[in-house]
Amino acid sequence: MSLASTIRNSSALRVLQNATAPLLRRMPVESWPWAAGKVQLVRVPKSIRTLPEEAPVGPANTSIIFDLLAQAVKLDGDLAECGVWEGATLVPTALYLRQHRIGKRIHGFDSFVGFDASIAKDLELGGAEDPTKRVGGFSNTSLALVQSKLRRFGVQDVVTLYDGFFKETLPRAADQTFCFVHLDCDIYESYKTTLEFFYPRMVRGGVILLDEYDDPPWPGCNLAVDEFLAGKPETLRVARSHNQLKYYLVKA
Repeated sequence: MSLASTIRNSSALRVLQNATAPLLRRMPVESWPWAAGKVQLVRVPKSIRTLPEEAPVGPANTSIIFDLLAQAVKLDGDLAECGVWEGATLVPTALYLRQHRIGKRIHGFDSFVGFDASIAKDLELGGAEDPTKRVGGFSNTSLALVQSKLRRFGVQDVVTLYDGFFKETLPRAADQTFCFVHLDCDIYESYKTTLEFFYPRMVRGGVILLDEYDDPPWPGCNLAVDEFLAGKPETLRVARSHNQLKYYLVKA
């Protein structure tokens, strides 16, 4: 086990997480100090590093998520996140809903075992190297880990988690409508599957955030998005924060 993994899983860290959680619950998640995000292993705006120049790279940006949410949550429909991994953005999003008294639910989808063999297409497409771009990439998580984070902040009742690959779990939410969907699922097959599912279930004006679009390791995202949007009225828009670019679309 690496030193980083040892620290992340240490009993001392868990004690610190549990001790600070009650105070943080009462503090707007948008204003958490960067150290709080590091301790709780979640991404908050003050822990985002500014890039030296504008680029569509890097992990999901909660500053952008909160900006887009401020408009989207005024619409009907629930929220969804595909690619929950360790809950680093799911937990802050749930806190945002709770703290702003927004009566919506987040539907969180993840295999919790990493990529399956469908990543083969993305390996063929090439792109920049990334250590997670392999079968089993992003497997260093679990359903129990995310559930424990949600309980720590008392937001487990705001979130429904779906454990399994998207083609198996998305149909369980087929009766829902959505105002905001965060796609952080990296690979071609996942983007294709999730776009086909969510697009017809988005309310007019609803937002789909595409985390990996134009990110060099993940050309499968571009291919899936471009194929899907061909002939549709929507065009991609750009959100900016800390010199990071993230692309999204608004349902026409």
